[in-house]
Amino acid sequence: MNPLLRHNNAESSALNIPAPQPTDYDWVLISGFIVILTQVGFAFIGAGSVRYKNAQSVVIKVFLGLFLTILIWWLFGYGFSFGDDFQTKFLGGTKLGGAKWEATQYGNDYTNFVFRASGAAIGIAILAGAAAERMTFLGWSVFTLIYSGFIYAGLTHWTLAAGWLSSLGFKDFSGAGVVFFAAGAAGLILTIILKPRKTRFDNGATMEFSRHSPLYIGFGSLLVFAGWLFYNGGVVAQGSKSQYSQGLVAVNTLIAGATGGFVSFVIRYFQYETTNLVALSRGVVSGLVAVSAAADDMKPWTAFVYGFIAALFYSILAKATPSAHIDDPAEVIPVYLGSGFVGIFLSGFFDTKAGAFYGFGFKLLGYQLLGLLIIFAWVVFFTLLILLALKGFGVLRIDDETERVGIDRAQCLGEAVVFANQVDEVPLVQKTELANFPSQLGSGYRSGFK
Repeated sequence: MNPLLRHNNAESSALNIPAPQPTDYDWVLISGFIVILTQVGFAFIGAGSVRYKNAQSVVIKVFLGLFLTILIWWLFGYGFSFGDDFQTKFLGGTKLGGAKWEATQYGNDYTNFVFRASGAAIGIAILAGAAAERMTFLGWSVFTLIYSGFIYAGLTHWTLAAGWLSSLGFKDFSGAGVVFFAAGAAGLILTIILKPRKTRFDNGATMEFSRHSPLYIGFGSLLVFAGWLFYNGGVVAQGSKSQYSQGLVAVNTLIAGATGGFVSFVIRYFQYETTNLVALSRGVVSGLVAVSAAADDMKPWTAFVYGFIAALFYSILAKATPSAHIDDPAEVIPVYLGSGFVGIFLSGFFDTKAGAFYGFGFKLLGYQLLGLLIIFAWVVFFTLLILLALKGFGVLRIDDETERVGIDRAQCLGEAVVFANQVDEVPLVQKTELANFPSQLGSGYRSGFK
């Protein structure tokens, strides 16, 4: 069995399918290490997207999600994803808790676990942004365990482990659908069930909910951009033994990300006649999400198209979601739900081995749309079930007082950065005109300065 645990060598021979090239396990393992580091990027993005008084809590949710994902994948997720499904092609039932993991010429469960668990953690890191400023740590922990260990693991088996959906004809290179579109769908339900932050859509409240650090978002997006090269590249498990595929995937990833960032930047300028670091940063990630659908089966000029359309979708949805009173601090819906859809949808046309524009008809497009519908239904149903249960037990959303003062002060022993003279400055600030106009201070107005 090859490193992605997809096909049996004997079966390949019987069907006259060329045997896969030897796996470069060192490359896959190193890729997994680097992908783990993208958590720092997602933590920066989440922390920069919220008000100062909740920045630390978002980073906690990202790191807590990473650790819980690793543990639940060791116990259940990896087995559900890559264990033997006894010909059902629905859900694996072996290799739970590390039982009977092997490292042979046919596959390496240990290396595969590192890479795949790091990929699973990306989806949870994304959702930390959707849960920002409103969800309790207990509720977040329960949701993380079920989403990573069951909801996402099931999708992984159906697609990335050659389960029933990929056997049907659905194509998803590294997870534009099962990782990012799925996270966007879960994020949509999270934002709806959690409801907007208090007074978020009241008249004149816009400034009070501004992102406290666009710099964090920019730095985080750059880290994610670099790590994405290893995330997409690690899927080509042959590493140095497949120079063409490795190079093609890297080039397409770079072009789509760069295009998404630049086009989003330009669109935002024409929308508001001002430059915007956040639009630039979100656009990069949008392009990366879209290209992940088929980075190995497209021409570089196609990657440009993916990035361009992903940036366009992001720009439209980023304006539409707040207009619909959907409170999405980290813009999970525009970046991941929208761009994941774009990537999977466009593959039906531009995939060089099955797309309509290459003479293969619209069969793949049909499979792609069906796959998106199935992924959306699976994720929405179970996410809704979990969140309603948490709400019923009263552990879903923080209380009003915690939301007023900020999660960091209420539950994290203080804000992310505490200044030595913060208390001494309180009387001075109260005497200034700024004290009478807190909205002008935006998200930088710290509760300790009241």
